[in-house]
Amino acid sequence: MKRTGKRMAAVFIVSLSLAGSALLAGCDGSEAAREAEETVRELSGAELIDKGERLKQQIRDLNAKDIERIQEDISKGIYGQE
Repeated sequence: MKRTGKRMAAVFIVSLSLAGSALLAGCDGSEAAREAEETVRELSGAELIDKGERLKQQIRDLNAKDIERIQEDISKGIYGQE
């Protein structure tokens, strides 16, 4: 009786482990999971936030380029001639 109980417990644990790993591994790369992630990003506004951050960075880059040009012009003496 003890032997049968131990064997059944071992089989139950192994089958539960295999079923759990199959469930967890099957959801990661599926198309449905990707679509769900996109939907969540759209509904939460994360996509808009990312676009806003990219726009801010572009503005910073443009301002930095303008500052460099003005500094070059000042070093050349362009502003002092007026």
